[in-house]
Amino acid sequence: MSTLRNKVVQRLKIIPDDKLQEVLSFLNYLVWQSENLQTQEDTDWLESDLSSLENYEPYEWQEGELEEGIPVLFKPKFSLSSEIVGAG
Repeated sequence: MSTLRNKVVQRLKIIPDDKLQEVLSFLNYLVWQSENLQTQEDTDWLESDLSSLENYEPYEWQEGELEEGIPVLFKPKFSLSSEIVGAG
């Protein structure tokens, strides 16, 4: 086992039980991210200038236009976190 992997494992041993689900969710996200690489289209969209959006009329999504994405879990007093589909 690599030195870095050993360090990660050692840290996991001291994480409180009530934090393990958050750690697992984050690890699942990292795995998902490595399996779903960002395309150039994704990068272009994320880096686009959205400062003039108010110049456009709102778009009304039609049934079936939106694909299922990553569900978001809101935890009060924390931030938004991703719960990867099928993670558990």
